[in-house]
Amino acid sequence: MTLADVARHAGFSRSTASLVFQDSPLVAAATKAAVLTAAKELGYVYDRRAAALRTRKSHTIGLLIPGLANPFFAALVQAVEEQLSPSGFTVLLANTLESPERQIAVLETLLEYRVDGLLIVPAIGSGPDVLQPLDHYGVPHVLLTRRIAGAAEGDWVGSDDRRGGQLAAEHLLDHGCQSLAYFGGPLDTYARATRHDAFADTVLTAGVTFAEEWSQGTETSSSAGYEAARALLQSGPPPEGLACHSDAIAFGAMRALRDAGWSVGEQVRVIGYDDVEHARSWSPSVTSISVSSDEMGRTAAALLLERIERPGRSASARTAVFTPTLQLRESCGAHA
Repeated sequence: MTLADVARHAGFSRSTASLVFQDSPLVAAATKAAVLTAAKELGYVYDRRAAALRTRKSHTIGLLIPGLANPFFAALVQAVEEQLSPSGFTVLLANTLESPERQIAVLETLLEYRVDGLLIVPAIGSGPDVLQPLDHYGVPHVLLTRRIAGAAEGDWVGSDDRRGGQLAAEHLLDHGCQSLAYFGGPLDTYARATRHDAFADTVLTAGVTFAEEWSQGTETSSSAGYEAARALLQSGPPPEGLACHSDAIAFGAMRALRDAGWSVGEQVRVIGYDDVEHARSWSPSVTSISVSSDEMGRTAAALLLERIERPGRSASARTAVFTPTLQLRESCGAHA
């Protein structure tokens, strides 16, 4: 079955039928409906690979994330898809599992599929070489949440991690905590290092104890937060204030604290990061630093679309930096 057969069956020209499958705004709604009905009746499946060769566009976007264990990335993916869908783009999602080697292999595959652009949350340990094929072939791309050390400046969408660390420390200090820690997160990331240093600087400037033993790194998952906190609790009491690198880590740490008999929100005040949906329904609900994952995903997708549709508009790199905000809930002692 060919496109010409569908066009003939619907009573239109082949070029009109082609515009229908390209989701062109030039085609009337009634015409589109007639062509799609004809395609369904005849069992026709549009060959987008052949269309991509003709038009040099596949109407696909590659989205690389470290994985879906962190709910933040799940929310980010949904926001990207919602932003791209009205423009007729399909998202090809790939999990790098924090492996630079896997990331390179995935990028090569997506380039073979002729994606029109890429949104990338770089895997931990990514080097500038990751972006070289994209620059060589002129594939538009935007980095999300993380930067790549040593890479030339390019389009980036993320949050002010230093302000996020300060915000968490200031709030715990306002509660009168005399010992604080920045708990969890992958050690070899810009976000973790920046938040941790800002948090520690704020705590030490206030003249209270920064609990080094609790300021250790972990994977970004609830199970990692639970196991690390459980092991530390066997060696002694926790700090009075605990700022976790993510809400997922906070969920695990809070479970470990409760299991050991500590009251979260009273004896130990806990703050998460990312403000994922489950933070509001957790018990106790989790105070969190919000970085607007929805808005961040939409902004990155919109920026990439602009690069694809108007490639010559601006050669200079553009960034969008979101200012974190504090969402008060029960885990830090707030009672909203």
